[in-house]
Amino acid sequence: MLPEGFVFSQSSLQDYQDCPRRFQLRYVQRRRWPAPETADALKFEHYMQQGYAFHRLMRQLQSGVPAEALHAAAASDPDLARWWANYMAWPPRDLPRDVYEAEVMLSAGLAGNRLEARYDLLAGRPGERWVIVDWKTSRHRVSRTWLHQRLQTRIYPLVLVSAGTQLNGGEPIVAEQVEMLYWFAEFPAQAEHFAYSASELAADSALLQGMIQEINERVEEEFAKTENRRLCRYCVYRSLCWDDIEAGLLAEVDDFEGIEADLEEIDLETIAPIPF
Repeated sequence: MLPEGFVFSQSSLQDYQDCPRRFQLRYVQRRRWPAPETADALKFEHYMQQGYAFHRLMRQLQSGVPAEALHAAAASDPDLARWWANYMAWPPRDLPRDVYEAEVMLSAGLAGNRLEARYDLLAGRPGERWVIVDWKTSRHRVSRTWLHQRLQTRIYPLVLVSAGTQLNGGEPIVAEQVEMLYWFAEFPAQAEHFAYSASELAADSALLQGMIQEINERVEEEFAKTENRRLCRYCVYRSLCWDDIEAGLLAEVDDFEGIEADLEEIDLETIAPIPF
């Protein structure tokens, strides 16, 4: 069974959608990861640390730390320095500022369980407009279609509409007031925007409820493996399922964010502070 008090997230449900067996190994059986994500594990770890560092910089900046105080920390790494310069030149435009909160956690009840979302940045004008901003540090520019298919694009607006009343002056947030914005550190002028709607809210709620109910009903069974064995090349559990699949290379990945360990499950306070 699921661990007591288990809370679903976009990361765990994406695991289930990609490969039910991976979800079971990770969240139900809580197995240790027996293999690295990629063949070039050190490069992958370096990419991850850079992603953490950028998210931390953005959290500090959006929380009121002056940009001047963060320049030195941003200059500590060439990629980080470039991303910082990109943000300074092409930040997200026209964000509402009445509510402006970095690293916000919200959770909503769904199908008898909790579903949570951790937002890089929530920018809102109560009663009018809400923008969910998500920082992306992938080396490749993922497609709009790929982003639209990811559960993050469905879960984050749904949780905000379902649980954001306290941020909205005590009034429910209307789906049409919500927008999801992905900002790419490597491609700062190519942000992606997704408007939300009541029809999407209904469809997303039905999809996610169905997934959670299915997991709860089948949790004692052995979950099926994915039929897309390409995903297995970047799965830490591949050696438990197959003996003939080798780790993939980062250079072969078009959508690095797809295999990147989810920052929503990382407590940025546990990452070594960036001096400034």
